[in-house]
Amino acid sequence: MSTIESHVRKAQRRLWVNRWLRQWGWSVLSITIAWTIAWLADRLFALKLPIGWMALAGMAASLVISLVWLIPTREPVIAAAVALDQAAGLRERLASGLFAEHNTSDPFAQAVVADAERSVRGLSARTFVPIRWAPSLSLSAAMLAVALLSLLLPEFDLLGGRKAKADQAQRLDRARQVQTALAKPVSALQEIADKNPDLEMNKDIKSLEDALKRDEAPDANVLRRETVKKLDRLQDALKQKAESDRYQTLDETKKRLQQAGRLDDPTSELGKLLESMSAGDFQQAQQEIKQLQEKLAKRAGEGGADAKQIEQMRKQLDEVSKKLQKAGDDRQSKQELKNAGLSEQEAQRLLDSLAKKDPKQVEKLAKELAEKLKSQGMTEDQAKKLLNKIQQSQQAGSQLQQMGSKMASAAKQLDQGNTEAASSELGEAGEMLNEMEQIEQGLNDLQSQMAQLDQTRDELGDQQLNEDKCPLCNGTGFLKDGSPCPNSKKGGS
Repeated sequence: MSTIESHVRKAQRRLWVNRWLRQWGWSVLSITIAWTIAWLADRLFALKLPIGWMALAGMAASLVISLVWLIPTREPVIAAAVALDQAAGLRERLASGLFAEHNTSDPFAQAVVADAERSVRGLSARTFVPIRWAPSLSLSAAMLAVALLSLLLPEFDLLGGRKAKADQAQRLDRARQVQTALAKPVSALQEIADKNPDLEMNKDIKSLEDALKRDEAPDANVLRRETVKKLDRLQDALKQKAESDRYQTLDETKKRLQQAGRLDDPTSELGKLLESMSAGDFQQAQQEIKQLQEKLAKRAGEGGADAKQIEQMRKQLDEVSKKLQKAGDDRQSKQELKNAGLSEQEAQRLLDSLAKKDPKQVEKLAKELAEKLKSQGMTEDQAKKLLNKIQQSQQAGSQLQQMGSKMASAAKQLDQGNTEAASSELGEAGEMLNEMEQIEQGLNDLQSQMAQLDQTRDELGDQQLNEDKCPLCNGTGFLKDGSPCPNSKKGGS
């Protein structure tokens, strides 16, 4: 490379730098204007744009744009030579010498080159073609200052976007609270409803489950009150079921068995049987009957039984039979009707009608009884309750009479020496006790379920579903970056 070309190349590179600075300035100015517009939009409408990343991406883009822009617009060598000639006042010596270098055989060209080389001796491209601060850089710097000042603008959220997001987050948070708080009560409702399909609660519980599965549950307290209503409704249904005739009849039967008394020998098998029945322990009473049956079967298998023991068992069976039949005597019902104002014949006729166990007949009789005793202040509802009570008493008495009859039949079979038939009669009495035990277990289950509902309702009442707690700041009044939360009522400095 000749001396002339070396100086021109140095000047060319400096021209390129100046051009790049101008173009970079315009690029930065354009990017800064675009970023400022985006920032103002974010402040006004709470768009939550990634402003920081946008700034970094903008600066990188400005560099790439300016470099790409420079490639097709950079100065060629001849333009650099002309620029250096003009700056140094060489009257185009360098440009002419640069052209003349390609024709060294011409004396005139050699003279031009020699003159150009003599002119550039001691000449510095840095002096005559300096790197200059571009005006576009000043404009971009001013725009950057404006952009930095815009950082001080508060957020206005004119479109309510941030508030909408906060509300959405709050609704989701509320839905999670509701799902957590009501999961156990709804599960308890479903469990009890499955055990009592006759109550037809599945449709109501399904609506609660569907509400809890939604991302945005309805008002938490509204849904909680709705759950409490369904708990109360199921509780009332269980209570009404527990007060139905079959359970009330069992209660009346147990009361009468308590009045049956004890045998003369309470330590004997039948004495223990009557004691278990009087205590309402039907399961143990069934065990006692099974032991009696096994003892009779053993004696029959041995080819006979001790006549004295058989006679003693027969007497005890007769005694148990009499006590059960006495406990099943329903004289009290007739007396209650007579006390209410009916004659003995009317009372007996009413008892005979009630014995048919027809609910419609009970309704009709209640109306007739209320009308007959209207002068004494009896209402139809009171008459119906009285008749239901008497009917339950009749059913309890009938059960005890039947059981006493089985015991009497067993005693008669023993008297005739037929231990197998006596065992069969005892087995039928055991089946009656088994039925009573099943009813008692059903009642115990209902009571357990009602207690479970009570506990669930109390727990649900104690829980606080805080709907006012801001999901953005968790109720502190400040966001994670330390700035005041725009959605919270709390604040600070």
